[in-house]
Amino acid sequence: MTTRAGRRGRGPIRWVVAFLLLLAVAVVHAPQLLAFPYEQHVGTVTVYAERPIDPRIASELARAEGLLRASPIYTGPLDRSLFLTDAGWRWRLLAIQSPGAFAFRRTFSSAIVFNRSDVAADRVTNGRAIGGTRTLSGVIAHETTHIMIANHLGELRSAMLPTWQQEGYADHVARESSLTDAEASRLRKTDPGAPALVYYDARRRVAAALGAKRGSVDAFFAGG
Repeated sequence: MTTRAGRRGRGPIRWVVAFLLLLAVAVVHAPQLLAFPYEQHVGTVTVYAERPIDPRIASELARAEGLLRASPIYTGPLDRSLFLTDAGWRWRLLAIQSPGAFAFRRTFSSAIVFNRSDVAADRVTNGRAIGGTRTLSGVIAHETTHIMIANHLGELRSAMLPTWQQEGYADHVARESSLTDAEASRLRKTDPGAPALVYYDARRRVAAALGAKRGSVDAFFAGG
């Protein structure tokens, strides 16, 4: 039998749970709520970071923009927020679903959160012994490509694309993988299910598919 006092006691708990859920949703789409100590504006991009932002961020953003311009679906600089972490508590909280990623961007969001970032070295790492390093500028281009795809196709259609098209095209635009050909060959023998191989193979598959479509990105996304 439930007493009136018991029902009253559960009321505040429900409010606390609801508040925490609302806060979690807000943080996912607005990571700046986690009070990143450093902030810098570069063109249409706002950079937040856990340590002082090296001036070389401007040249790395410029390199990323150059990669993006080569894509037929590029329409101009996009408003974005980049969150550079040291793979500490902010990363662990924000990347709870993908802690081994180099970076991620949520659906319907222009915020991109990065794993352990080193602006001075133009580098992002994810802690893996093989395939654990990429250029920061390349990862910026990769994640921004996801925004461009969503803008071009619509968020829902973009989200329904197979992984090899989504990630392979983003790496195609970024013109890099986390693996060399030799590393991919070795990893295929020791860990054939490694996530890095999924991206490596997807990029090669996309290059072949675009070649077959004579470079038409619309035909590629329509038919793979």
